[in-house]
Amino acid sequence: MASDDVTVPRQQPPPPSPEGDEGDVTVMGCLKGGSTKTTTTNYLAFVRAVVRKRLKGRDLPVKVIDADTVSQTTYSWFKKAKNAGVDYPLDVERYPFEDLGEYLAELRAEGYDVFVDVGGGNVALFHKALRQADRLVVPLSPSGLDVNRVEPTFSEAATVFDEHARGGFETYVLLSRKISDKQAREARDELAPLRFRGEPLPLLDTEVEQLIEYTRQLGKVPTNLDEYTKVWDEMMRAEARKRMAAKAVTR
Repeated sequence: MASDDVTVPRQQPPPPSPEGDEGDVTVMGCLKGGSTKTTTTNYLAFVRAVVRKRLKGRDLPVKVIDADTVSQTTYSWFKKAKNAGVDYPLDVERYPFEDLGEYLAELRAEGYDVFVDVGGGNVALFHKALRQADRLVVPLSPSGLDVNRVEPTFSEAATVFDEHARGGFETYVLLSRKISDKQAREARDELAPLRFRGEPLPLLDTEVEQLIEYTRQLGKVPTNLDEYTKVWDEMMRAEARKRMAAKAVTR
């Protein structure tokens, strides 16, 4: 297998996914730098690109928006890959945009699946992205500094929830394991009392290893997406259950 091939584990059965005519928008956000937003954005986008490639008639690329106004590491990842001649499965664009919210709405209408990497310091862009989002994923290293920024992040998210273009967005917290599982357990305990719109924060059961290997993937298409495939699957299954429950109520 070539080094830039992407593989995902076989799933039986595959989880339901948003496969309608419209696209889908996933926002990666945390009001703090260095919380693994870029890694999570790219890896989930790589997972989604593989799934879309397998779907008949769904040949639009997965779009990644680097809305970090400072570092723009996501765009650097893409640029380094293209300069090296890597067959890159993602279409990446970077800030500035004339209006991020309007652009996301246009991409959705055109059928793109979009992953948005929002920088930790730009609350205005965070708000604009969330107004078009299907889901907010808050990736966290289980450090005290990261955990302390969760409540402000969800507080800002709550301020725009009722302004959402299509009635609201799903929310998830994704923990990485740093050094030991103990840190992740302690972070879960610390996050347990927090609420978003009166409900407990939705911590994903799936965790990802915070391996140095991930930091070495800049400019490459990773060959192992197993952990992030599990993350995506868990979110899709949760959303499918919610859709089924809503249909049962309306019958």
